[in-house]
Amino acid sequence: MWLKIRHLVDPVFQYLNQPVGHTDRHTVWNPNRFWYLYKINLLEKCWQKEAANKNQHTY
Repeated sequence: MWLKIRHLVDPVFQYLNQPVGHTDRHTVWNPNRFWYLYKINLLEKCWQKEAANKNQHTY
């Protein structure tokens, strides 16, 4: 149950705590656009984590 709540709270928290006025990162004002970019970023992190796990050898 907690995991389901966390999957909803984390993106909302990140959306509300975006850096405003920074030149290195753009602020996304549209919630739908933010959700789209959030899912892409999450997928990229999962791919990187999976690739790192495949490179580890278990003895």
